Amino acid sequence: MLRSIAAALAAALALAGDGPLHMHLAEQVAEVEEVAAHTGARPVTWLLDNHEVDARWCLIHCTQMTPDETTRLAATGAVAGLCPITESNLGDGIFDGVRYLGAGGRAGVGSDSNVHIALFDELRTLEYSQRLRDRSRAALATEGASTGRRLFDTALAGGAQAGGRGAGRIAPGALADLVALDTDNEWLCNRQGDTALDTAIFGGHGQACITDVWSAGRHLVQAGRHIRRDAIRARFRAAMAALERAS
Repeated sequence: MLRSIAAALAAALALAGDGPLHMHLAEQVAEVEEVAAHTGARPVTWLLDNHEVDARWCLIHCTQMTPDETTRLAATGAVAGLCPITESNLGDGIFDGVRYLGAGGRAGVGSDSNVHIALFDELRTLEYSQRLRDRSRAALATEGASTGRRLFDTALAGGAQAGGRGAGRIAPGALADLVALDTDNEWLCNRQGDTALDTAIFGGHGQACITDVWSAGRHLVQAGRHIRRDAIRARFRAAMAALERAS
């Protein structure tokens, strides 16, 4: 059984070539217990002991890690793909962001169950989970970066790495993935720089302040509205109606 598991994963890795590798890892307690029963080791420990995990990897969730596993994974250069809203919704547990980022770990943020898709809400949920667990404040802030700045920059760099995408920064040669925030409103008025970013994330109205989005230079959101919103909504409604009829 152990040889077949290792061989199957090795075969899957070979198919990826030099591309990014995404895999769920240690999401729920029952999952950890099942893997340990079959392999004799917890999933994170087994993976790190049996494969060369590096910057190509993105391990999704990682909510059930021991302190040693947390620092070992951080040292690999892999990205922890976090889904804080999903993990909260499913009661998976709390990712140890304080220890992981403190050890130099890289992380990105995304959605899994799609119960709610909102970047700022994901980042806020991640930070608040750390505060609740440790009974602390500004858990992921550093002396040189506010909480919002560290969360946002971590997500940008980790997301670009996990997607194998030359983005996540404003620099020559990087893809023009840009977001514009409107500060002429009651939520962000008179706030600039990291203060505005912190307010957008923790004030609860960040999404409402997004006016424009560019993806690889394509101006897809203009004046707060996706340029193909009507067509997308129509296709979504048609898909949902088809599912209802099929059921």
